[in-house]
Formats: sequence, C-alpha cells, structure tokens
Amino acid sequence: MQRTIETILPSQRVIDDGDMRLWRALPLPARTSLGPFVFIDHYRHHSRRGIGDSPHPHAGIEVISYLLEGGVEHRDSLGFKDRLEAGDAQWIRAGRGMLHAEQPSGGRHGLQLWTSLPPEQKLAEPAYASFRAADIPEIKRAGVQVRVVAGRLEGVEGPMKTTSPTLFAHVRLDPGASITLPVGDVAELGLYVLDGRLDREGDSPLGPSALAVLTSGEQITLTATKDQRADVALLGGAPVQGAVLFGGPFVMDTPERLAQAKRDFASGKMGRLDGVPF
Repeated sequence: MQRTIETILPSQRVIDDGDMRLWRALPLPARTSLGPFVFIDHYRHHSRRGIGDSPHPHAGIEVISYLLEGGVEHRDSLGFKDRLEAGDAQWIRAGRGMLHAEQPSGGRHGLQLWTSLPPEQKLAEPAYASFRAADIPEIKRAGVQVRVVAGRLEGVEGPMKTTSPTLFAHVRLDPGASITLPVGDVAELGLYVLDGRLDREGDSPLGPSALAVLTSGEQITLTATKDQRADVALLGGAPVQGAVLFGGPFVMDTPERLAQAKRDFASGKMGRLDGVPF
C-alpha cells in the first residue's frame, strides 16, 4: 500500500530578521511528536551568527544536527571538539545532562532535531558522535540521491544509531525526478520539504516549511515538480515512549525529573563550558 499525505502542519516561523530564518516544525499546537522526534528546527542564515553559539544545556534527549550548507565548530562539556561541514551529521545523547556550544564559520543551512529518550534512558550517560559526508551511504537513481543518515532504506543502513528505532534520510530530486522507497517497517513517518516542491497529483504541490504526516503503508513515492530541484527530509520511527514534558532545552517524562534537570544544571552537575553555569 502506498503511503500518502494524511495531514499537512504548517511550521512556525520563529526567526525572520533579514539574516536568519528559522522554522519550527515540531512541537506544534496540533502535534508534539513524530515517531521519537519531538523537535524539528530548519534554519538558514547568512552571517556567522549562530543559534546555539552560547554554551547551553540539554537533557533527556538525543540532539541530531545535519548540515546542508556551511560549517560549524562544536565543543561541549564532555570534552569533545569537532567541526562539521556540508553533508555531515552529528549525534549527541544528552541523557542526564550536558552543555554544548556551536560557532558557525559563515552562512549555514541545516536541521536540528531532537528525539525523546525512552523513560529508562532519560538519565543515561551523555555521549557524542559525528559522521562525515563521505561515510553516509547513498541510494542513487536517475536524477535522485537518497542519503540514509539513520535507520534502513532498501537494505542501506545509516551510520547513526539512535536509542529508539528511527529513520532519517535526506532525499534530493532533480526537477521532475521521482523515486519510490520501501518504508513498511516505520510506524510513524513524515516528510519536510527543505527546498523546492513535491508534486501531488490532483492537488497543489507541497512546498517548504510544512510537516507532512503520512498514512500507513509499505512504500512512499516522492516526485519533484518540473520547475526546480527538491530537497526533502524523511523522518519517523517508533512512537515516542512516555510523557513528553518540555522545560526549555530539557525534555523529561515526569515533572520531578524536569525539576531535577534544572537543579542539576544550576549546580554544575552537567559540567561547565566557558564558566556556565556560574
């Protein structure tokens, strides 16, 4: 059975100031999660100004970054220092809590995603990994490139191992190009158009800055409109486990754990970075 679009949820334009545009596709008033994903930010900026360039904490989540354009320097309270370039991906298991900061080298275009850790993993030890563009496997068809970052498509497995079963792929289609992908084992699946538009027979094309939630089914067909190339993020996985309680950069499953995360940050238990927390 073919998966089709069940619901289209317009994202929120959080920043639009001439230098940076940032759209938030999750959480939304109409929906909190898609599979284990509870946060989807799509950003594009021209200067070296960053979003998370000041040291800040996270807890209870995995933080996934994917760069389409530009570069960024990463550092964190675990002692990791890294540099990401276009096509690279990054995974951080914040667990019980850690601090990080990132400084763009210039203009940048990309995604930041959060997955909610299952209740039994909320307080796991933090961990870090990054994946170079050359190490992210691809599926290629005429006019189509599919980069599998996490999960499995057509027997191709992404290098990023998330705690909950997750699919994250970047699909790039030339104008008018089309691909059908088997996705039968993904419980919840959606797509987000980063650039360009997807053709929809008998309906208006699907353009950027909206989260399209798909019906169940064994496969999905993506087709770019004939006038321009399309970049699409395919996202989903097993349904989120436990309650989803947001407290700024913390996502926990109980009010008690959320309060504890705030206390741990304030007391320095999540580590320190450039004197934060004071």
